[in-house]
Amino acid sequence: MSAASAPAAPSAAGQDGPPDSLAGSRSVLRALEILDLLAVTERPLGLAQIAKEFGIPKSSCLALLRALCARKFVKQEPGGAYVLGLRSFEVGAAYLRAVTPVSAATAELQALTERLGMTSHFAVLEGDEVVYLAKQDPPGTGVRLASSLGARLSAWTTAVGKAQLAFGDERAGPEAARAAGALEEVRRRGYAVDEGTTAAGIRCVAAPVFGAGGCCGAVGVSHLMHGGPAVPVIGDLLVSAATRVSSELGGAWAAGRDRC
Repeated sequence: MSAASAPAAPSAAGQDGPPDSLAGSRSVLRALEILDLLAVTERPLGLAQIAKEFGIPKSSCLALLRALCARKFVKQEPGGAYVLGLRSFEVGAAYLRAVTPVSAATAELQALTERLGMTSHFAVLEGDEVVYLAKQDPPGTGVRLASSLGARLSAWTTAVGKAQLAFGDERAGPEAARAAGALEEVRRRGYAVDEGTTAAGIRCVAAPVFGAGGCCGAVGVSHLMHGGPAVPVIGDLLVSAATRVSSELGGAWAAGRDRC
């Protein structure tokens, strides 16, 4: 049998696809890792530093950097070190334009409801009121009144309202004076609680969500006061959910970490 007609050898380690395709995929992944490194480091890095970080030859690393520079995802500074380029910013900005607070919070609301068996909701602050923009109800009756979609309630009494007021602009007036201590407590522990003020017998717990411009909403849950886990347990779950939503929105979660 001639060499031309011999059957092709199987790919290495049983992997599918031609070798060139696999090599190309590895190059793409390595290029993305370089972008991640430059983003996390937040300072210029030289060729030798980047190559050492990934344990690859400088010649291979240079080829990747040149490709990234050609598409302006990376920029080489006059001294020879590399930083993120304008195209990296443009792609990130496009992502933020496509992701809204509601869309970013949806999966977390579903997860909270599934885990706790409670109604979860996302609300935004408008003046002295909160507007409920998203909710997730558990199977069965659930707690539905406080978080009806489109409903407006006082920001000074609801958990989702206090969670946002604590991290928004300073406010004056009698409501602000009366709530000063409660808002300081929200800032200290990272979440707000409404013990039946909005709806008798219903406890609400909420944590603030942050976008690039600051606090942009709050995620919360509502449940019967005589049931469910302890408030700090629910609070910790909400803080974790709010932190993930904030990260997706390009914001830094700015609330306190002290738990009581």
